[in-house]
Amino acid sequence: MSVPPSANTGIILLAEDEETDVVMFRLALKRAEMLFPLQVANDGQEAVDYLSGHDPYDNRTRYPLPALIILDLKMPRMSGFDVLAWLSGRPDLRQIPAVVLSSSSYAQDIQRATELGAREYYVKPHSVDALSKLLQSATGKWLQL
Repeated sequence: MSVPPSANTGIILLAEDEETDVVMFRLALKRAEMLFPLQVANDGQEAVDYLSGHDPYDNRTRYPLPALIILDLKMPRMSGFDVLAWLSGRPDLRQIPAVVLSSSSYAQDIQRATELGAREYYVKPHSVDALSKLLQSATGKWLQL
């Protein structure tokens, strides 16, 4: 496993359209005492805009590339599958690990996400404690500060 050059930023890009899931994610990071900066994209298109440095994310000092991308699958405008497909065509970004965190446990969703380049696939837990443990595991594998 190679750690991407952007890993020293420790920034996590979370693409999630459900505000309650974003709040739960923030609480889980805090509970796990993980001080990684979090950038939230409200849908897949916003995640792509962030990653490509399109306005308003064109200032890389203010909006550096993330060390880890966490994607929901079912989002408006552009799904997590679409973001994974877009990432696969971007050799300059392929080294940033993309992890799926979805409420879907369907085998075909897991297989498709993996085929599109997701490094891991997690089903969203229903408690902050369980999410904290999951995040500790995922960030331990993919982030290095």
